[in-house]
Amino acid sequence: MNVVRSTTSADRRLWALLGVVLLVATGCGIDNDSAPRAVPDETRAPLVDPAQRPDSPVGVTNRVFLIAPETPNDSGHLRAVPRDVGDSATQRLTSLFGPLTNTETAARLRTSIPDGLQLHAASLRTDGVLTVDTSDQLLSLSGPGLIDAVAQIVFTASEVPGVQSVDLLVNGQREPWPASDGELQTKPLTVYDYPGFVESTQPDFPAVPSPEG
Repeated sequence: MNVVRSTTSADRRLWALLGVVLLVATGCGIDNDSAPRAVPDETRAPLVDPAQRPDSPVGVTNRVFLIAPETPNDSGHLRAVPRDVGDSATQRLTSLFGPLTNTETAARLRTSIPDGLQLHAASLRTDGVLTVDTSDQLLSLSGPGLIDAVAQIVFTASEVPGVQSVDLLVNGQREPWPASDGELQTKPLTVYDYPGFVESTQPDFPAVPSPEG
């Protein structure tokens, strides 16, 4: 004789509890998007164009490039030096054309920028060329001194966001300028015209120990 078990109230409560647990677990899951979503512009812009990244925090200094002291293991002529100047090309170059600070002098840093050099104008074109117009003291330099001075201007100006090259003028007139190898250039200059001119920021590797005999 088959015994038919009836559903008790306890059984009904157990099934109801299981249903609630399953419902909660399903609700806590992460829903899949039904279609690709576009990243908002305010989030995407810093990833696409570095020039559109947010401004640096207040108090962060910018840099100019000075001539590093000569050492037996000299790895470059120029050193990036922090200065409390503004973000614009005019502010940075005006600072570069000014005197060295006491701290810079104590660190035996030098500059090839001639005394009295004045910045007439610095304007950035839409194609990334920064036109820099100076007074004629720059023409008093020659040889390595001129190469260093031009390199200082090019590296300092190239740190301004959006600047890709520097068109250096004297009293509004275009002049040929030497690259690192001394070859005269009539095109706008870039940091790539002065390879190896900046000190490496990498620390020296420790010497490899000799194997014990």
